[in-house]
Amino acid sequence: MTDPRASSLRNSSAGKPSGKSAIRVIVAASILTLVPLGMISPYALVSVLLDVVPAMVVLLPPVLFGAAVIPYVGLGRLPKAWRFLLGAALGLGTLSTLVFLAGLLGCLQRWVWVTIVVAETVVGVMAIRASRLAADHEDANAGAAERPDARQRIDWLWLIVLPFLLLGVLVTTNAPGFIWQEEGYGYDVLEYHLQVPKEYYQAGRISYLPHNVYGSFPSAVEMLYLLNMVLLEDDVDTGTSANLIHFSFALLTVYAAWVLGSLWSRRAGVVSGVTMATTGWLGYLSGLAYVENGMLFFGLAATAALLRSSRDAPDEAAPGDSRRWRRRHMALAGLFAGFACGCKYTAVPMIAGPLLVATFLLPKQTIRQRLENGLIFAMLAVVSFSPWLVRNLATTGNPVFPLANRVFDASPPGWGPEQTDRWERGHQAGERERTLLGRLSALCRHVPLDGLQRLGPAVLLLGFVGLLRRRRDRTDLILVVILSLQLVVWLFATHLFARFAVVFLIPLALLAGRAVMVEGRRAVLLTSFLCVGACWNFYFAVNLVRAEGALGGPGSHFYQGIQPGYEYFKLVNDELPSDAKILLVGEARAFYFRRPVSYNVVFNRNPFAQVVRSAESEQQIVDRLVEEGYTHVLVNWLEIKRLRGSYGFAAEVDESLFERLAEAGLSPLRHYDLPGSNVRQVSVYSVRRDEGSGGRAAPPQAECLLESSRRRVPP
Repeated sequence: MTDPRASSLRNSSAGKPSGKSAIRVIVAASILTLVPLGMISPYALVSVLLDVVPAMVVLLPPVLFGAAVIPYVGLGRLPKAWRFLLGAALGLGTLSTLVFLAGLLGCLQRWVWVTIVVAETVVGVMAIRASRLAADHEDANAGAAERPDARQRIDWLWLIVLPFLLLGVLVTTNAPGFIWQEEGYGYDVLEYHLQVPKEYYQAGRISYLPHNVYGSFPSAVEMLYLLNMVLLEDDVDTGTSANLIHFSFALLTVYAAWVLGSLWSRRAGVVSGVTMATTGWLGYLSGLAYVENGMLFFGLAATAALLRSSRDAPDEAAPGDSRRWRRRHMALAGLFAGFACGCKYTAVPMIAGPLLVATFLLPKQTIRQRLENGLIFAMLAVVSFSPWLVRNLATTGNPVFPLANRVFDASPPGWGPEQTDRWERGHQAGERERTLLGRLSALCRHVPLDGLQRLGPAVLLLGFVGLLRRRRDRTDLILVVILSLQLVVWLFATHLFARFAVVFLIPLALLAGRAVMVEGRRAVLLTSFLCVGACWNFYFAVNLVRAEGALGGPGSHFYQGIQPGYEYFKLVNDELPSDAKILLVGEARAFYFRRPVSYNVVFNRNPFAQVVRSAESEQQIVDRLVEEGYTHVLVNWLEIKRLRGSYGFAAEVDESLFERLAEAGLSPLRHYDLPGSNVRQVSVYSVRRDEGSGGRAAPPQAECLLESSRRRVPP
């Protein structure tokens, strides 16, 4: 006899996202997005159509491959949507790690990676067909059955996502440098998120960068940007396709929230996904080739695998499979948490740490099983995060360089105690924010009272309101604990930067989905509040896009010197001799320079400033420039002024210094003022060479401006 209750669950589609109309939904959403996009900005439409291909060439093969592998790790009985989610996280995380390891070995040749992505695609498609992945499985563990008419009504809620999708696509078509004043118009992208992969691509390998400390950060998403450069055989024109890669992670994040929420009910899945999609943060971050969207996706995938691990194996599973079922989910949760840590250091205490605590809170577990859960999760998280730790340990002596550098006392090339002090000063809360009241004030200012409303009232209130007057269970406790731990870390272990709070979206979106696990007017009221909150967020998002003028623009406007304020790029890229060697002073946004330049970020040791301090005369400074082959020096005065007022910059390097150097052999070549003012922005100098100085070498004991920074530290 069959259990009527089980039969009812299997006959219901509650809790199981349907994949039968997925292609039609994607096509319809694409049309409803691209048509108005073309009406708003024809350039943006063309940019998307051109850049979506290289982005998909990077993303689609590992997703297909990962989805095909999932059945072979014993999870073939999962519903199709779950297999796709877990497979996408497994495939993308594995590919990113593979690019990193291959790059360390100098294996970044285009033909190698074309072969790999083609092989992934072929194997993925063949394995999917062989395992009949398209044949869905019932999910008898899903939430209670819902009336068919209720399911149809809740699906219409996805329509409010389309305007946010349109804005997200629109901002991705802006090459780094056009938008987001709060982010320094993509300063971090131009300084390291794309600049570091560009240097790896040009060098043909991944190595320690003594002039750019951010090259030692874990960079899982940047490895996909690097792969994009390798496949396209280009670097500075990949900015918008990198944006699309990051935007694709935002779409996957929404998908993950939907799938996980559907574990409880179809309504919870839709509300979780819509809540995530209508927050301002996802669209805001999609206009930048950052890493947060990747961190969110891997974090949500880890949360999904962890919460699913406590569910029983499907009815058709063999006796004794429940234990293996739980272990496999826990192993994937650990892997994905490690991948999230590989995106950004903050994921260690704000994603992996809270999830590790959650392994001990899962329901229906014995003490032994809880200990086993924690051990499996921690081991696999360390395994997937370890490539970044081992690389740093080998090249710097500190596995989490430059963090905790007082503990490890690492002093690799370009770094020392002075740089450690500057780093710690630059990454601590402001003096007024170091008290408990100041920290709580910063939390209010950056989260609920954020001027851009990138979280918004719906995601902040819906979950907490939903906890009231509803039967709560262990899952609610787990999500609240995760959020509480994230809040504590943000308050007391970060410098209270608004973007670091984006991880709050993981538990908040899921709590919002669980809030509607009620019937009647209460469910309608909560869903209506979500719609109002989405409109609130959209109002602020539209105003921001309008204020920034985010209608799309190519990177060529920067490296050709067309964009106002960047005219000096035309001089450097097109007008200087092909054998020119340029030293940048103050300027670290090196991405749009189409020839090799020497620079250092503000936190690294500044060799030029050291030469200025140690030289006995201005003539010695010029002689050192000549000895090291420099033909030109570019000085960004505005950057020097900004850095001097924030992180600090060498006091010796100022306009009076270069006036004296001009008398010693540094000739002013061209000056550039800030557009619309008489404020000096950039000066370019040429280095005059005497006939007897061309072949002179620097003294053996002296540190060269660039060459010494390339010395490797032995493991």
